[in-house]
Amino acid sequence: MWFEAPIPLAELPREPGVYRMLDSERKVLYVGKARNLRKRVSSYFRKQPESPRTQAMVQQIRDIAFTVTASEAEALVLEHNLIKQLKPRYNVLMKDSKSYPYILLNREPYPRLHLYRGRRNQPGEYFGPFPNAGAVHQTLHTMQSIFRIRDCENGVFNNRSRPCMQHQIGRCSAPCCELVNKREYGSQVAEVRRFLKGEDQALLKSWESEMQQASDQMDFEKAAVLRDRIRALRTILAGSENSALPDHADAIGLIRHTSGVFASIGVRRAGRDLGTHNVRIAQAVDAENSEILQSLLIERYRDDLPPREILLQATENECAELQRLVRLLHPKNRATVLHPQRGARKKWLEQVLRSGNQMLSSRRGDNQQAAFEALAELLNLDAIPDRIAAVDNAHLGGKQMVAAVTFAGWQGAEKEHYRRYKLDGISAASDVSAGDDYGAMEAVLSRFFRAISEDAIPTPDLMLIDGGRGQLGIALECAANAGLFELKLLAVAKGDSRKLGEETLWPGWLKNGEPGIGDSLKPGRHSAALLLIARVRDEAHRFAGAYMRKRKKKSMFSSVLDNIPGIGASKRASLLKHFGGIEGVKKAGRAQLAQAPGISETLAERIFVSLHQ
Repeated sequence: MWFEAPIPLAELPREPGVYRMLDSERKVLYVGKARNLRKRVSSYFRKQPESPRTQAMVQQIRDIAFTVTASEAEALVLEHNLIKQLKPRYNVLMKDSKSYPYILLNREPYPRLHLYRGRRNQPGEYFGPFPNAGAVHQTLHTMQSIFRIRDCENGVFNNRSRPCMQHQIGRCSAPCCELVNKREYGSQVAEVRRFLKGEDQALLKSWESEMQQASDQMDFEKAAVLRDRIRALRTILAGSENSALPDHADAIGLIRHTSGVFASIGVRRAGRDLGTHNVRIAQAVDAENSEILQSLLIERYRDDLPPREILLQATENECAELQRLVRLLHPKNRATVLHPQRGARKKWLEQVLRSGNQMLSSRRGDNQQAAFEALAELLNLDAIPDRIAAVDNAHLGGKQMVAAVTFAGWQGAEKEHYRRYKLDGISAASDVSAGDDYGAMEAVLSRFFRAISEDAIPTPDLMLIDGGRGQLGIALECAANAGLFELKLLAVAKGDSRKLGEETLWPGWLKNGEPGIGDSLKPGRHSAALLLIARVRDEAHRFAGAYMRKRKKKSMFSSVLDNIPGIGASKRASLLKHFGGIEGVKKAGRAQLAQAPGISETLAERIFVSLHQ
């Protein structure tokens, strides 16, 4: 053996199962599955692995744990679950994101067509998966204008007394107000189903026949409607068909970018190209392509049926092994995994890879470097910054005040470092004024800088402060109190019209512990540095605004009773019902409160005191 195994390998069973490589601290280094546990685990020690990554892992192994499973398919699922749960250092990790979106046509008297994510356990027909939510929204927008199917929630649908705006603009036939009967709406749904299944030509022929029949019967209004629908559908289909490609297929290519490893995935369903999207793959820089593809296919097809063809850049043996893996997940599925060598399939796979590279170039560091260099030149920095942070406050008339901090680097937004803060004490102080804004800035930056000092958040190379010299002064004071003497700050004040390009910038720094503020800068709208600053600032503004609206929405459904100890949902409902609303509860005396169902005298006293403080 090139390296001694930590346990007697002869004791391992020859059955399928999952093994876990453990280090000296019993931390899991790697999780793998095997048809034959003894044979697979022994292979790590019989000869030196070719991969430096695997060599490094084996040298750290101090114990091996294993679980025997009833089948290899069961081992595959267990392996996938353990990797997601334990996140071992030497396993390829897929990006933890939402499930792929589908279009769901539900089973109701008047079916609804809408975007759906999650487990497919709701009754109805699912179409997809789509590469992203944008592709779903675009498809739904198209279909509603042609087929006029409702997309409203049942709560809205069941309580309409007159048609909504969707009907007014010709995007819904208004079944909620019975402007279309159940049979006619059923015909619309049947047409939608045919479209989503790729039966476009049959649908066009049916409409053309109906249009001719309506014209013969002098029903020119109906004929004109059908004519417009035919034109709209032909416009959509123009250029989207390629008979040389399979109707249902995924094309997957790996891209090793300077910022990591990505999978570019192209999707075709029902004979139409649904677009391309990129998936970031963690811990894959040193991994072999075959290992990355295996993790990717398990993640993508574990819960969703694979298409008829999966096109990859892989060897013939790798494709055969990956096809076996897919069929372990779905034994009855006849998906074929192959590497196209010529023709339309090869061109499509190459196109998907080109598209993925273009997306990475536009969204990642390739076009960001120049902007970061321009920023360093504008501010006369000693080095080009790698990471920028921005802070922004948001409130509604002095209430629901919150703050948010966002990060951005050469590779785009670094959302794992985003932070948001409640500033209720500040918002309740008085009317919103400059003093309140200063107080809010001090409150959030004191907490943020403390987190940096405790190494809970990385230190940015540049911190953007939303505001002018006053806010910058507060930020410098907070940085000095936290001991962040090397931190560079930049105040970004919007112009009177709040248009891009009218911002005034003030650089700030700490020298020998004393704050310093430089001369104002107005680089103008054509400055690459200002455009970068604006993007980072606007992201902080978006993030803070979203948090503020979330809190506002939550407060709309809350009650002053929620903050009283001993009052839960049932007692709150009992009080409101007994007194006819919150005003009745506030007007009630202690004795009256105690007469409400489930309210003791002690609790009545507590409620009365809380409501009359």
